[in-house]
Parts: sequence; C-alpha cells; structure tokens
Amino acid sequence: MELELRQETVRGWETVCRTALEQEETGEMIVPDACPDIWQVLDGETRLLLQRKEPQDGRGEFSGLLKTTILYQPEGEEGVRSMEVTLPFSASPELKGLTRRSVLHVIPRVLSVDVHLLNPRKVLVRVSYCLDIEGFAPQTRSLTACVEEGEDKGIRQKTGQLRSFQTVYVQEKNFTYQDAVVLPAGRPDPAELLRTRAQCTCTEARVIGSKLVFKGEAFLQLLCRGEDGALFTGDFHLPYSQIMDAGEDSEEGMCHMDLLFTDVKCTPSPEDRRTFQVELALQAQAVLRREVTAEVLTDLYSTDYDLQPEEEACPILRLLGQGEEQETARETVEIGSVPGSLLDVQVRLGRASQSQEGEDRVLTQEVEMMVLYDTPEGAAAVHQRAAVQHRLAGQGAGSCTFAVELLREPTASPMGEGVEVSFPLSFHWLCLERQETPVIGRVSLGEKREAAERMPSVTLRAVRPGEDLWSVAKAYLTTDQEILDASGLSPEEVFPGQMLLIPRKSS
Repeated sequence: MELELRQETVRGWETVCRTALEQEETGEMIVPDACPDIWQVLDGETRLLLQRKEPQDGRGEFSGLLKTTILYQPEGEEGVRSMEVTLPFSASPELKGLTRRSVLHVIPRVLSVDVHLLNPRKVLVRVSYCLDIEGFAPQTRSLTACVEEGEDKGIRQKTGQLRSFQTVYVQEKNFTYQDAVVLPAGRPDPAELLRTRAQCTCTEARVIGSKLVFKGEAFLQLLCRGEDGALFTGDFHLPYSQIMDAGEDSEEGMCHMDLLFTDVKCTPSPEDRRTFQVELALQAQAVLRREVTAEVLTDLYSTDYDLQPEEEACPILRLLGQGEEQETARETVEIGSVPGSLLDVQVRLGRASQSQEGEDRVLTQEVEMMVLYDTPEGAAAVHQRAAVQHRLAGQGAGSCTFAVELLREPTASPMGEGVEVSFPLSFHWLCLERQETPVIGRVSLGEKREAAERMPSVTLRAVRPGEDLWSVAKAYLTTDQEILDASGLSPEEVFPGQMLLIPRKSS
C-alpha cells in the first residue's frame, strides 16, 4: 500500500538553453542623390536594434535592424560627411528545451563592421554580430515533506533542509526615454549631425515589496560637423528611473539587469539647430536569484511495519561565488605617424569567452578600439583589436556566467606615433555548481512485523564512529527517546564510544 505524502511545492525558473549565435549580414547601397560622391571611407559604426524575440517550441525567433553610419570624405570637398545604411536581420536557431511559455533574454553585440567602396556611388557593408541567448522556463517541483498520519503505524520521520540557489523570477519591461538636449555653449553651431552614439547602464536595482525599482543613465554622444568643417562632439548623461513587477517573495533576491536598445532616434529641432530631440526605446531584462530552502523528508522507518521508500534525484544549484570587479585597460593604438587633434575615440565590446587554468578561471573580453583624428590631409580613422582578461582565483569548479560593462567613455592621449586609449571594464560574474541530492519520492507500506522477528528486550552497545542517535534507533527499530530514557542520557551526551541501553520497542 502506498502511503499518502504531504508535498511542498517549490516554484522558480530554470535555464533551459544558453548559446551564442553569430551571423553576418551584407548589403550594397547606392549613395543618395543628395549626397556627393565618396572619395574615401573613414569609418563605419553599427547599432544593433533587436526588435523581436519570441520563444517557440524548440527554437527562438529573432529579428531587428543593423543601422550602420558611414563617415566619408567626399570628392572635391573638404570636411566629413555621413550616410546611414540599414540592414534587416532575422534568425531562427534551434534551442532545445525552449517552449512557448519560456522567456528569452538576449545580449546583442556587433563584432565587426567592414565598409568597402565599390565605386564613388556605391558601398558594400558587411556586419558581423552576435546574440548571447539565454532561455528560461517556468519550473514547478514537488518535494516530499512528510508522511501524513504515520504515527499509528509506528513511522518515524527525519526531515532536513534542501537548499538551492536558483532563479526565482524572470521579467522584462519595454520603456521609452524622451528628452531634448542642447549643445553646450562652448560648442559651435552644427552644420550636420554626423553620428549618434547611445549606451545605457543600470546603476541600481533593488526589490521593494513586490516591485523591482531600477535606475541608471543613458549616455548620448553626438558627432557633429561645424560650419567651418571641423568635427566636434556633444556628450549628454540622461538619468532614468523605472519600476517593474518582481513577483512574490523576491525582496531578498539578487538582481541582474541587462538593457538593450530597440530603437534610437535623434533629430535636430526645426526651431533651433543646437537642440536635438532624443527618443530612446529600450527593453530591461531582469533576473532575480536567491537561495531557496525547502523542508524535505530525508529518512524514515517504522517500528511495526516494513517500509519500502523510493528515492529520486533532485537537482540543486550551489553558489560557489559571485562578484563585480574592475579591470582598467591601457592599449596603444598604432597610427604610424604623429596624430593631430583627436576627434573621437570609441571602444566596442566583442566576443566574450572563458577558460580554466588550474584552479582558476580566466574571463576574456575582446574589444575593438577606434580612433578618429586629424591629419594635414584631413580626417583619418584607425581600428585595433585587443583582449582584456580577468582572473577568478579558485573559481575553476562548476559553471560560470559573466557579463562585461564599459563603465565610462574611454580617454585617449597621443603617444609617439600612436594613441594610448584607457578604459575601465566591469566584470559581473556568477559561479554555480550543479548537484543532485537524493530525496524520498514514494513510500510503500509492507507487512506488519511479527514479534519473533524483533530483537532482544534490551541491548547494550557503544555508539560507533559516524553514527548518531537516529541511525542507532533505526537499526534496532525503536525510538531515540526510548533509548535516551533507558540510558539516562540527554541528546547532547550521545557521542562515539558512549554506551547505550537499547530497549525493544513496546507493543
């Protein structure tokens, strides 16, 4: 006969897939009639706008736009001009374990941009990009807490705490930031807005009750050409604050927040060319994790009946370590000549990888640096790649996830025939170890024991190494309290080598 068990339900979210999808998009574009012929391409910078991500059964569907701003020198004219090329992209990768009820979190990255001049009126644009994808599925697990009404069958039960560091809530929110920015008084009047660069960071995220409050700032940089043809930038820091649902029992959780752009618009005001209307569309992706504790039945026996418990493996996650640490990189970008004034410096984050070295884990973030500078012949640009590493000492076990954030805009200064670029990166990391622990899933009640099968009325024996009072009582089919009463001891006096009087369980 199968016994009735009381179940404790634990709800959360499980990571069912994690992958990095790399693709490349290529397209040709005819220079618009309103633009002059191109003499030389200086630089291409792409903004990836992820506008759709939908989970399906066994796959994910993604689409968006790759907007590339091309800086070039026109034929027969001085100064720098720009034009924008938009390439649509889509992907439908196979993602095992994903269902329509899942939630997808994505970190998009532009890996490389190549702009090739085919002729003065046509350009070829090639963009390589990556989508770091993590899929979450809702999870409900029932754990046996105890046997219902087992005392009349002489059932003794032992419970314990099952602890697992798990994802308790996954949420996302779309929001739009709108504002008007005005160029500082020290900047000249712009003749043309050449390029818009946007970056958004989250500086604080905490749960209050059932709400997640997060805030940060969007960094906006405008590259403009003045009336005299000179290039200059305008930098703006735009603070924001948002609220989203956090679910129940999430206040003690650890929150990780990622932000991605779904659209970026910056247009000059028709009334004042020093004023720009800004509209940023973003999606906030939040993951809350904490240690979840559940009371489970770990062992049982009956003093009167044979029991047949069936164990099952329960997966748990153990937190090995987590943190946020900084690395300040200094790289020299080789130019080959003494640069004139520096017009623009950019650092773009590329592929992220990790490796193990003994007991340590090494996190690697690829970066690409771009320097736009003046020469006697006009503006020029150079790109250079580098890798920034961060070592996690003693974190070689388990699995590790990490994210890297550029804390602030890079600084640069001429150095010989190159430019030294300095920038701080923040490494957010989380190391977990997956384990399986046995728990009791079912219990069947066997035959009632006969008196002849029982032990003698009293037994004298010592506690062996590794034993406790529970294991002794179970071995002799009695109760721990009856052993203590017969021996005249308290629980604190039971230790290896201690002699115990073990009575037969009364009928």
